Amino acid sequence: MTAVKAPHSLTEQERLERAVGSLRNFLRDKATNNRLFGGALESTDLELKEALIGALMDWNVTPPPIASVTLATHPNKMLLIQSAAVFSIRSSALYHAREHMPSSDGGTSADDHAKFPEYFALVQQMASEVEEKRGAIKLAQNIADSLGSMGCRSEYGYYWVYGYEW
Repeated sequence: MTAVKAPHSLTEQERLERAVGSLRNFLRDKATNNRLFGGALESTDLELKEALIGALMDWNVTPPPIASVTLATHPNKMLLIQSAAVFSIRSSALYHAREHMPSSDGGTSADDHAKFPEYFALVQQMASEVEEKRGAIKLAQNIADSLGSMGCRSEYGYYWVYGYEW
């Protein structure tokens, strides 16, 4: 049995690998769920890493300007995953829009890229939820920082619920 590393001893690369796994689980992008496409994954690990980095960059440049965060210091890991999912699904929507070419033969039609409308609607809904949550969290952090960090961490945080950090 392999020992689980303590969160404080993880390298940034190990954190990124764990975050990719969490994002892939959130997206349900698994070979067993993609039977119609021969078990191929919709997103590569590199694409998911880019989505996570994009979500971190988006957090760090969104007002109010508070301390920059990393995978280790992001205050809400689930919100980070949801934000990265928005980036990932938006990228997939662009791909399916570009590859959309319906075909028919002998009364049978096929179009495995007719997903753009559903993806687009999902991205809009998720993006608005992420923006609302991010705004509320950053506002609360800004107020707490101005009060001298008088708040305390909740037992309902990511680490306490899932038992590990990344």
